[in-house]
Amino acid sequence: MDREIKNKKAQVTIFIIIAVVLVAIIILFFVLRGKVELPIITPSMPNPQEYIEKCVKENTEKAVEIMMPQAGYLQPENYKLYKDVKIGYLCYNKNYYQPCINQEPLYLEHLKQEIKTYITSKIEDCFYSLKQDYKKKNYGVELGSGDIDVQLNPKQINIEINRKLSVSKNEETKTYEKFKVKAVSPLYDLAVITQEIVNQEAKFCYFEYLGFMLLYPEYSIEKIDLGGETKIYQIKEKISGKQLNFAVRSCAMPAGL
Repeated sequence: MDREIKNKKAQVTIFIIIAVVLVAIIILFFVLRGKVELPIITPSMPNPQEYIEKCVKENTEKAVEIMMPQAGYLQPENYKLYKDVKIGYLCYNKNYYQPCINQEPLYLEHLKQEIKTYITSKIEDCFYSLKQDYKKKNYGVELGSGDIDVQLNPKQINIEINRKLSVSKNEETKTYEKFKVKAVSPLYDLAVITQEIVNQEAKFCYFEYLGFMLLYPEYSIEKIDLGGETKIYQIKEKISGKQLNFAVRSCAMPAGL
């Protein structure tokens, strides 16, 4: 009796194995014949988050690259031309002997707005390019409007894009509503130092940059005095080599004095 039960169990096991193999063969046959639909995001199709992140990150880095040599401006209006670079004045007084006036009291907000101004149209291009890529693969795409939030933080820039993207094919739909991008940058840290320098220049017409570097050796600061009227500050993060320049005209002295 025990032997018969064991034989029956063995037969059932064999039948199960055969059935599993047959199902696998059938599925493989139809996949190869193109009868089974692939997942909506195929290996040949870029992932939306990765695609947008790469595109926006590159453009954010480009914006910072333009801004940092020019005191955080994309197109400075009040500037000192130095070595063919338009270095914006962040503290300025056209009169002699008088302390300068802070031109950007909300400097971090100014930087955020400049970045947003630059990348807004670029983000549109990123989404348009992504949409075209999907359409080439016969995907249905619905793209809504949205908003962009830029945040400056220590060592990085964070961008959040709230925008609905729906991708569909063969009655399957995937929806994305938020895209987050992080770009490594010392812009925030250099901006904080810049604010301190500007505040000191506006108050005392002077900043003790040598003492500052002793306290914060990870940064180097160079001050270039141009004839007693304009000072150029160059602040560099030593690890990355990134540098922010800005100009100051404070307690300027007439030529010859």
